[in-house]
Amino acid sequence: MPAYITSTGRFLPGAPVPNEEIDEYLGAVGPNSEIVRDQTLANNGIKTRHYAIDKQQRTTVSNTEMAVSAIREALRRGEVGVDEIDLIAAGTTIADLLAPGFASMIHGALDCPPCEVISAGGLCNAGMTALKAAHLQITAGEKQTAVVAASEFSSRAFKSQRYQGVRPAAEDGSMALEMAFLRYMLSDGAGAFVVRDRPAARGVSLRIDWISLTSYANTGPTCMYFGSESGGTERTWLDHATDQDASAAGALVMRQNLALLPHLVRCGVDEYERLLAEGRFDPDEIRWFPAHYSSEKMKEMVLKQLQRRKVHGPPLESWFSNLQQVGNIGSAAIFVILDELVTSGLVSEGDKLLCMVPESGRFSIAFMHLTAVGADG
Repeated sequence: MPAYITSTGRFLPGAPVPNEEIDEYLGAVGPNSEIVRDQTLANNGIKTRHYAIDKQQRTTVSNTEMAVSAIREALRRGEVGVDEIDLIAAGTTIADLLAPGFASMIHGALDCPPCEVISAGGLCNAGMTALKAAHLQITAGEKQTAVVAASEFSSRAFKSQRYQGVRPAAEDGSMALEMAFLRYMLSDGAGAFVVRDRPAARGVSLRIDWISLTSYANTGPTCMYFGSESGGTERTWLDHATDQDASAAGALVMRQNLALLPHLVRCGVDEYERLLAEGRFDPDEIRWFPAHYSSEKMKEMVLKQLQRRKVHGPPLESWFSNLQQVGNIGSAAIFVILDELVTSGLVSEGDKLLCMVPESGRFSIAFMHLTAVGADG
């Protein structure tokens, strides 16, 4: 039984924040903060992003509320009532609460009748994990109507207040690059899909042909992490005597090992080659290649890797991203990318889409193949 994305929704908090105003929201961290900011922005190509905090670093909307707002928009566009939902699947990196699960909090806030919920954790592929769970439930005939959401509230972890007391990396008070880098990479927002066992009665739906999720965690150490000083499990934030000790050690600061990012590119191209060799898609038939990448520099690295290996990649004109306008929203990025692509009227019946989501955490790669269909499927 096929599964279809019948409508999409998004929620981006507040007005777009230009590069020159980032520190007015997040605050500066250490004497090298401005240098890190300028170098990071020069590479990532982001012009504006959204924050769910104000300039006093106060929360304006919770992660749960952002997800619910995106879901409500998707339901409204699809003319689907909350009483028709029989599954809520949701992914995020850092939920509002450590427990209960993110999807449970969304269910309570959405106030729909009792249904199954699935909470997916991780980093950039948390949303794709939730979407695959919903896809498989519908294709198996277990469910008829699911809502899938991915939402991120990264800015809350990057407030300068949270770096107070963290031991600096250098005598001049400078923070380690791996600790400061992500403050100028990640942003806030949510996206949502309505996934059903039949296409929408009007307009274009996206038939989910297949979703591939592959972990490459066995190929290298942790690249992006939150909860320890090293990315390992031998000493986590809970192993410290107090939260203050964990904070001082930097265990409560999100980090990125920049030296490992080229390995993520290699894993992504390896997975693309594997799926291509299996005949899962034909690059020449791909109309759109919606891709989540953290920076324009990463896109350049992928293209160079494909060229070096002489791999037939997607047509350059098929690449689609809104990174420059909305920033890097982690697991919500591909949802917001597809929402913009569909609602802009760029997708026509018969179009084939190949989506790519790499996750740097411990290296995982997701690909999804979609076909745009009309009411007859």
